[in-house]
Amino acid sequence: MKNKAFENGGLQPALLFIPDISGFTRFVSEVEINHSQHIIEELLEILIESNEIGLEVSEIEGDAILFYRFGNAPTAAELLTQVQRMFVRFHAHLKKYHTHRICNCGACKTAHDLTLKFVAHYGDITMNTVKQYHKLFGKEVIVAHRLMKNSIEHHEYAMFTHNLVQACPQWVDIDTAAWAAVQKGNEEYDSGKVSYCYLPLAPLMGLVPELTVEDYSIPGVKAKVIETEAIVEAPLEMVFNVVSDLPWRSKWIPGSLPEVADINSELAQAGQTHRCLADGPVIVAHGFEASENVITFTETDQQRTYCVIYTLAKLDEGRTRVQSASFIRKNFFKELIFKLFVKKKLEKVYYQAWANLNGYCQGLLEQGKEHPYRVVLDNRQAVAV
Repeated sequence: MKNKAFENGGLQPALLFIPDISGFTRFVSEVEINHSQHIIEELLEILIESNEIGLEVSEIEGDAILFYRFGNAPTAAELLTQVQRMFVRFHAHLKKYHTHRICNCGACKTAHDLTLKFVAHYGDITMNTVKQYHKLFGKEVIVAHRLMKNSIEHHEYAMFTHNLVQACPQWVDIDTAAWAAVQKGNEEYDSGKVSYCYLPLAPLMGLVPELTVEDYSIPGVKAKVIETEAIVEAPLEMVFNVVSDLPWRSKWIPGSLPEVADINSELAQAGQTHRCLADGPVIVAHGFEASENVITFTETDQQRTYCVIYTLAKLDEGRTRVQSASFIRKNFFKELIFKLFVKKKLEKVYYQAWANLNGYCQGLLEQGKEHPYRVVLDNRQAVAV
């Protein structure tokens, strides 16, 4: 049915479904603006990935997504299940900014205050296609957008218009399937009166799982197999910003993939993953700690067979000592193999990496620039995990 609408541009009945994120204040600093954009992008991706009822994305409008589905209206059970899935996954992700975050900028600190609401409408719409781009048109599209500003007092709710209720098969089941009492309301627009029912989403918070920071450390006794050290002619904050920027690792670590892979978060946090080498394992970052002059963190392979502890120490306002200490599970034969066949090659890689890091930081300083990715460690106190 969607292809038919593409071909003739005629009116077709469709579900319009809009999840809308709210709660961020206006940020001033560049760091907060960039991080808030990253957070919203992650949340929008989660909402799109949570689609289970065949919704299509028409467009992303700021912090909201306009979904549509041509054809028959969904059942009440389908819609409620879809709302619940998106809501729970949305808030589970936000909890990570409380339990796993490192950055203390305004955006990262207040991410848990973000809210989610839904507007669901049904009616005849048309779609125009220009090359590969599709645009929804029609009175009902306008109605759906206007309903995002309404008189509902709850910050988080799911609204279902009278048009949708009338078109939904088995809508009478909502009273037994819903998690709260159904409430009714209406809005007056210049196009006429729009009636709807809605459900507060607060009761669903009980379904959001509690998160704990996993212990990523190597079990048992560890053996140190390699240690490197260098001086970077740059402030501690700049060095940490570059080192913690995982997508940027390919720019200064020798032998890296052109694009660092398997990154699960653009923002530094406990449990952040990446893979720099084509044949290398996925690495997990954890154990971030910061004091006035020292920042340390650990990176462990997902199989927990080896780890590297990084220490960045402020020598003065313009110099930072960088150290790496690599460990494996204590095993005589593995330690011997590492010493004979791996150690010298890896030392060479590390020292070249430190030289590249130093050159990049000095280039920034000469140009009077900052590294584009930055982390705010409030009063030099990172979240210790």
